[in-house]
Amino acid sequence: MKVKPALLLVVMFAFSCTPSVQEQAEVITFPELSGPYLGQEPPGMEPVLFAPGIVSTGKNELNAVFLPQGKELVFSVTYGQMKWALVMMREENGRWTSPEVAPFSGTYSDVDPCTSPDGKRIYFCSNRPRSGEGEAEDTFDIWYVEKTDSSWSDAVNSGSPINSDANEFYPSFTRDGTFYFQSWREGGIGQADIYRSRLTDGRYTVVECLPEPVNSPAFEGDAFIAPDESYIIVSTFREYENHGSSDLYISFRDEAGGWSELINMGSKINSSGGENCQILSPCGKYLFFTSRRSREDLETPLTYKDLQEIHNSPLNSGGDIYWVDAGVIEALRPE
Repeated sequence: MKVKPALLLVVMFAFSCTPSVQEQAEVITFPELSGPYLGQEPPGMEPVLFAPGIVSTGKNELNAVFLPQGKELVFSVTYGQMKWALVMMREENGRWTSPEVAPFSGTYSDVDPCTSPDGKRIYFCSNRPRSGEGEAEDTFDIWYVEKTDSSWSDAVNSGSPINSDANEFYPSFTRDGTFYFQSWREGGIGQADIYRSRLTDGRYTVVECLPEPVNSPAFEGDAFIAPDESYIIVSTFREYENHGSSDLYISFRDEAGGWSELINMGSKINSSGGENCQILSPCGKYLFFTSRRSREDLETPLTYKDLQEIHNSPLNSGGDIYWVDAGVIEALRPE
C-alpha cells in the first residue's frame, strides 16, 4: 500500500511526540513531592523507612545525604558486587525531581557521599583511575566535586595524606572542617580504622588514627562525626550487646578530648541484618542510616507473585534507608 506524504508526516509527528515507555512510566508513577525531606512525615524515636517506594525500594540503597540547604539529596544504589552509583534528587520550583544518576557518576563505582560544611563540595569514594582515564583501580580513594553555576565539576582526587595505597571510605566532617574517614592502610590498630585530619592553613597535612576504644584490633567501618565533634557513631562488630552483624555504636568525647567506651545504640536502631551509613540531617533533627533488616510478617507458603513483590519492595534484606529523631543520640549520653 502506498502511504500518502501527508499521512506519513502525521504518523511521524505522532511518534516523535510520544514519550518513551520509560518516560510514560515515570510520569504515571512518580509522585509529586514537595517540602523538606521530600515532604515525608518526620519520624519519632523509632526508626521508619525513608521515602518508601521512592528512595527505599527493592534495590539496595544506602548513604542518604541532604546538602546543607536541604534542596538536594544524594544517595548510593548498588548494581553489583562492590559496584555503586551515586543518585541525586533536587527541589525545583517547589517540587522534587525523580532520582537520576549524578552527572559525575555512573562510569566507575562511587559510594559514601558527604558534603563539605559549606555544601560547595560533595566528597565520595570511588575506584575511578587516578590518571583520569582507563580501567578502574583495585582500591577506593576519596574524591570530591565542586558546585558550579549549572552543575558539578569533574572529580578531583583528595590526594595524600587522606588517600593511601589502601582503601579509604566514608568521609565525614566537623563544622570546622576536621576530616574523619575510614582507612585500610597499614600502621593502624586493626584491620580497618577510623582516622582524622585537621584543617591547618587550608590544607590537610597530617592524619592520625583514633585511639581505642573507638578503634580496636577488629574492623571499624563507617564513622559519622558530630558537627561539634562531641560524639562519633561507628558501624562495627563488638562482642558485647551485638545484634548479629555490624551495629551502630556511639562514643562521646569528653572535655579533655578522650572518647568513652562504645555504646550499642540498641535494638530499635540495630538488627541482625547490619547497619551502617549513618549521618545527621542538615537541620540536626534526624539521624539517617542504612539497615539490611528484612520483613518478619511473611506468610507461607509463598506464591511466585509473593516472591516478585518481595524482590521489588523494601525490607528484602538489601539496603534500605531509615531515619529517626536525633533525640535517640541524647538519650544515650551518659549523665
